Order: sequence, then C-alpha cells, then structure tokens
Amino acid sequence: MADERKHEDLQPDGPLDEILSFIDYNVFNKIINKLTDYAEILNEGKISGLINFNYRLNSHQTNMIINLLESIQAVTRIYNVAQKGSKDLEIEYISFIFSDFDNPETISSFINLKNVLENRLTHQVQQYNVNMGKNNTTLAIPLNELRGHVKTFLDLTEMGLAISTKAQHGIIAASLHDAYSTMLNRHDFYNDRTYIKFFFNEDDISKKKMLLLKKAPRLSIHDIGVRVRETLDRFHAAMYSKLQSSRETVQFEQTPAPDFAPGASRQETFTDRMLLTPFGRQYGGMIDRTISAIFDPAARRGLRDISEDSIKEKAALLFQAFKLRTDMSKLAAEAEYVVNYLLIQDYGVKTFAEKFLYFDRKESFSKFYSDQNQEQIEQFLTMVFTIFFEESFSSLFKIIKSMDMKKFACAFIIKRIYLREGDNLTNFGFFFIRAIARIGGIKAQ
Repeated sequence: MADERKHEDLQPDGPLDEILSFIDYNVFNKIINKLTDYAEILNEGKISGLINFNYRLNSHQTNMIINLLESIQAVTRIYNVAQKGSKDLEIEYISFIFSDFDNPETISSFINLKNVLENRLTHQVQQYNVNMGKNNTTLAIPLNELRGHVKTFLDLTEMGLAISTKAQHGIIAASLHDAYSTMLNRHDFYNDRTYIKFFFNEDDISKKKMLLLKKAPRLSIHDIGVRVRETLDRFHAAMYSKLQSSRETVQFEQTPAPDFAPGASRQETFTDRMLLTPFGRQYGGMIDRTISAIFDPAARRGLRDISEDSIKEKAALLFQAFKLRTDMSKLAAEAEYVVNYLLIQDYGVKTFAEKFLYFDRKESFSKFYSDQNQEQIEQFLTMVFTIFFEESFSSLFKIIKSMDMKKFACAFIIKRIYLREGDNLTNFGFFFIRAIARIGGIKAQ
C-alpha cells in the first residue's frame, strides 16, 4: 500500500459517491469510532487495519477512505525517515477525531499526541539544521524554506527522480508543522511559545494559517469535528435514501389511518403493506405502540436531564453482572434506564466505555481499548439492549412462542423502526436495530 500512495498528490479528494458503493453509514461510523481519541501515531498497516476491520475491502477501496479522511482533515499524513536501510520516506498518520471536539485539551489522547509531536519536532529541528549545513542546530525552521522543499519534493516525485536528503527532511518538517499547528488548537498558533521554538513564520496573515502540504486552510479541532459529523450525516442520508427506495410500493391514501394501529404518536401518510398482512393486522398496533413509547419525543427530551453519575452507577452494576456471568435479566430496570439514555446520544461504543465503564483509569484509554476489549464491551451492550428489547416487547412475546414467528416479528419491528424513526436514529439507535437482528437470527445484509 505504501507504494500505491507514496508519490500521489498531497491534496486527496475523497469521492464520497463512489465510496458509498462499497461501504454504508454503519461501517463508516465504526471506522470513525475506531479513530476517535486514538493516542498513537498510526503506520500505514495499522490505519488500513482499522479501516478494513472486516477484511471486505481491497487496497484501492481502503485508500479511497483514507483519502476521504485526509480531505476533511480528520487524519493528517506525516513523514518519517524509512527504517531497514530504505532511502525513501515512510508515511504515517495522526487522527484529529476527538470525542469532545470543543475541549479536546481535557482528553488524555490529545495530550499524548501533542507530546509525541513535540518530541519529534525537537529531534527534527536538529536533523533539519544539520542537513542544511547550519552551524546552530537549534534554529527555528523558516516556513519559506519548507515551502521550497515541498515544491521540490512534488516536482521530483512527479518526474520519478530520486529525492534529495534536504528535500526529504524538508517534507518531514513540513508534515510535522501541519500536524502540530492543528494540535495547538488556537487561532493564533503562530504566537505559541513552543511553536516559535520550532518554526519561524514570517508570512502575512493570509498565509499564516495555510497548511504547507495540502495548501489548504488549516482547520481547528472543532471545525474538523463538524466536518466529520457532516460526512457521517451524508452517509446516514444516503443509507436512509436507499432504504426508502427499497421499500415495497407505497400507497398514498386520503382515508384515516387504519384502526389496527391505534396509539401511534405520528400521523402516517402511507400504508405499509406489511401492516395489511395477517401478522400486521393482528400485531401491528401493539408493535407500533411500543415503538412510539420507546422513541416518544417528549420522553426523549426528559432524558437529557439525567445525570451521568446515575448512568455510571447503573452501567457499572450491569457490567459487573455481565463479567460475573450472573442473570442480568434481574437488572431489567437498570438496563431500561441505561438504554433509554443511550438512544439519544450520538457518540459510539468507545466513548461510552470511556465515560461510563473505565472512567477511573490512569493510563491512556486508547492504549487500553484493544480489539479484545472492544469485543467484550460490544457483547455487554448487546446483552443490555437484548434485555431492554425483550422487556419492552414482553407482551408480544408472551403470545408469540415459535422461533420462526419470533424471527418474523423481529424483522417486522426493524422495518417499522426504520420507517417511523429512520431520520432520527442515533448511533445507538442503529446499535439497537443490530441487537434486534441478532435476537431474531437475522443475517446482516
């Protein structure tokens, strides 16, 4: 993979429409969650593994997603001298996706990455000055020199010629500049004392905030967070549009809503043909009333006042029961409390774990959050959502006993949730749907 992107344009343009042909919202959201609060520098193999976590993408598709992330500045590319005797440069990545993009300075992964960059810059300033033949190895690097090295690097790369050592160290320093200026997370980063120790920025105000490699305006962590959310929204909208287009024929009616669906909180202007089946006629009203109660807007607004401490307490109780393999169904009230809270939150599993399960850890959470831990936490949440689902639909499943009917009921419930709540589903809303699919033994499409 390194050879495929080593000499490409440094301004990637993510073709979102083409990417939508091979991944959906759920996959891209999982990629974002894996990169959120990532406290270490990612080599090419590691970032490819995080993106292609289900081994279904080829290298070209993986590269397209990386290019998309670079284009919205969610990740940035930095260069380093290659090891193992190679004279070329290695490409590495830093993630700028943080769970709190308004106050990232409070997150341990942010602090760790900033320290790593400062250590690299201290070394690189010395290496740069030595390679440029300067007497003082602690001199700050002038940005106008780095712009010249970037142009040389691009020109020689385009012509397929060998890159000089000077240009290589210039491109390394330029890539570290772009990463560090973002991590400083202030509009006047060029006045920061540590920044001035590394770089001499003599530019006018219009050029001070331009990235050296991308030749694009530098974004703040907040701006990057907004772009990530907007990109997720586009994936979400595309997925919902696909669901809409794949619906069975929708028949508009002027008559009142059918009397087998009383209690629905929202007036529907269409008739779902599944409601006209014998199953729908018998159980459709019961299912819609339960869905309305779960996603009732007034109840959702009230849940926003729940304190995080109370969620921590109940989540810890559930997690302890899960780890001890005790009967979690006895904690149905706690499960309902936690799930109702999560259904209105728009963060992912990793943030939930850090906020409510491992909030008192002293080490960096990103280091602790391994694939094995992630799998355990997802299994725990699936169990909690399963208890919530079975409790919520207990009246239905007291009537429906056979596994075949239960599977059909789960498929029916999933479709009704998509049709009624698709625009409003959060990350955990989709997690709820996946849990229902697993309960019903429904294979993901």
